[in-house]
Amino acid sequence: MTFYFPEQGKAITVTFYKDNYSVGSATYNYGEEALLIGGTTASSEIRLQAINKQSVTLKVCAVPAWPTTKTFRTYIHFDEVYIKPVAPGELESSDIKVTLDAPSTSGFSSGSVTVGRLLTFGGSTITADSPTNITEDGGKIADITLKEEVAGALKKNDADFLQKNTVKLVLSPGFSWDNVTLIPLGGFSKDSVAFAVHTERDGRSALYLKINNESSGSPGQLVIKASIKVDEPLTTSRDVKVTYGGTNPGVGGERIAEVTVAKYLVPGLTVTAKSALDVVAGRSNQQIGSFTIAEGMPGDLPQGRLISLTLPEGAKWNQVPQVSLEAGSGVLEFRGTRDEGRTVTFVVKAASSERAVFCFKNATVDLALGAPEELTVTVKGPGVSSTVTVAHVQAPVAVSAAGSTVRIGVQEQPVGTITIQENLVGALRTRDAAGNRAVLKLTLPSGVRFARIPTVKVTAGDLELDATGIKLDDNDRTLVIPVKLSSATPVEKQAGEQVGSTLAVEDILLTVERAVPEGDITLEVSGSALSETEDLFSPSLNKLTCVLARCITPAPEEIKRKVVFTVGSTRYQVGSEEREMDVAPYIKEGRIYAPVRYLAYAVGLTEERIFWNSEDFTVTLLTGKRVVQFKVGQRGYVLQGIYVPMDAAPEIVNGRVMVPYRYLAQALGFQVSWDPVKQAIIIQ
Repeated sequence: MTFYFPEQGKAITVTFYKDNYSVGSATYNYGEEALLIGGTTASSEIRLQAINKQSVTLKVCAVPAWPTTKTFRTYIHFDEVYIKPVAPGELESSDIKVTLDAPSTSGFSSGSVTVGRLLTFGGSTITADSPTNITEDGGKIADITLKEEVAGALKKNDADFLQKNTVKLVLSPGFSWDNVTLIPLGGFSKDSVAFAVHTERDGRSALYLKINNESSGSPGQLVIKASIKVDEPLTTSRDVKVTYGGTNPGVGGERIAEVTVAKYLVPGLTVTAKSALDVVAGRSNQQIGSFTIAEGMPGDLPQGRLISLTLPEGAKWNQVPQVSLEAGSGVLEFRGTRDEGRTVTFVVKAASSERAVFCFKNATVDLALGAPEELTVTVKGPGVSSTVTVAHVQAPVAVSAAGSTVRIGVQEQPVGTITIQENLVGALRTRDAAGNRAVLKLTLPSGVRFARIPTVKVTAGDLELDATGIKLDDNDRTLVIPVKLSSATPVEKQAGEQVGSTLAVEDILLTVERAVPEGDITLEVSGSALSETEDLFSPSLNKLTCVLARCITPAPEEIKRKVVFTVGSTRYQVGSEEREMDVAPYIKEGRIYAPVRYLAYAVGLTEERIFWNSEDFTVTLLTGKRVVQFKVGQRGYVLQGIYVPMDAAPEIVNGRVMVPYRYLAQALGFQVSWDPVKQAIIIQ
């Protein structure tokens, strides 16, 4: 390598050997400093220290003697470099780069420069002009240019050039070479290269080049002008590519390069997502990602046609997407909004003479708490109805419950802790849109209520609650929690994940009414602290849900003894025990009526499992597996929601609901019999 100092007009050549290096006539070992500019080694202004054969240090040890008002420059010429043998596949890059590393206080800049390019054994490359557009009729493709890196890189191949020393350009599946013209340039003469089209074993069409004469004097170039055919009509648009490769030493491998030479177009619009952003449910004016609508062919969007963009339930447009052209021409104009803000429409004001691609960007949306996790836009237009994902929706909080079991008709039943975790800092707000104190609401389903105000506390983070304002509302079904100060500091969860604060609702006691069905008790979480879009969406969309507990019906005691009722008697027998009632069974129109309440008592149902509705004259009996309803005056009863007809209707006598005893016993699942001699009803 040579160091040239223009102010001195001096060039110094440095030669590197295996174990040392020389500067001028002096020889130095690696690690020693050599004089470049200056009087003596001790007082030299500029020195060179070779660390090894790959790294040298240039040291400016004193102010140069020449005028310092001029910029100090040195030119470094890499006269010759040694390249170790290496396979092309092992190279990270074909560029030979030199890295310059200078201290920040030195006045010199650091960086990397390319001083050469490593030519692999192949020694040839191909490039292509901009891709053309073709249809099912085929057509002209982009011009392909093949270049040798050095003269003679592509070796003369054998007469059987389809088998040995091959040079080939293979088309994408579905396309075939048609008309081909070769234009030799550079070191190639007129007859240097010929060609033949051949079908590969995989069915792809290949253009084989026959190298009749190697290039001489200068590297050869070859311009390939061609058209292609479409083997059969294709239903989707795609890129048409050419793969360059072969076994000729000047190629360097079966698949050395790939270029796009055409774009196959089919009629119709294509919708493609460009980006999908992260947004938060329950927030307004959230920016979403961009997407494109592309014509398959020019004219797919004729003038006057409409395009609609529709959001799913739980989302509304806030700012309409901006439209920009990425290709072609044409004009789209905003037309209006419908579907309560879920759909925006655009009209084609001017059609495109070329294949147009429109980009929709910079749009914002308002989201309900119940917005879907993947926010999509459904695009409808001429010949298209497609859905594209534009955002990933995260709930502001995660709600979970420890899980418990409660029973129907029982008061003050304890259930596990409810945990509310902010998924992001500041998820729970302190003020609503009107400036009032924002609240978090936890609402139980109908028939279930809080027996008292639970304990609410912040277990992690710096969120602050208005403890004095925590209360029960809506007939004790809703727990209202005012937020005093939003969280501001992230809390590290696990694996470095950062979240907001954590709330715990503890000491929960529930009262469950007798009419509550078996199954999950679902808690609804809502409120102005959680959502700023409450006024924009229905309550069913502005809530989060969590299963708080499982409701089960108390199992009745198993009947192990016989129960006997006697017509005309107010006394009845349960096993060996005799009991009293205030109305006697009787016979009417061939049916034996007995008081429903005492029949229920006799088979083991308690007061909490017998429910009388005086408004519609309905009695409901709850057993471990069944819910049975009888209505006065109605010839039928309801069992597990299914109507079962009877030939007699319940009636009221002396303030008691009398039911044909056989239907009641059967509905509850017990065996019944009749003793005509003793006029006795027997239940077992």
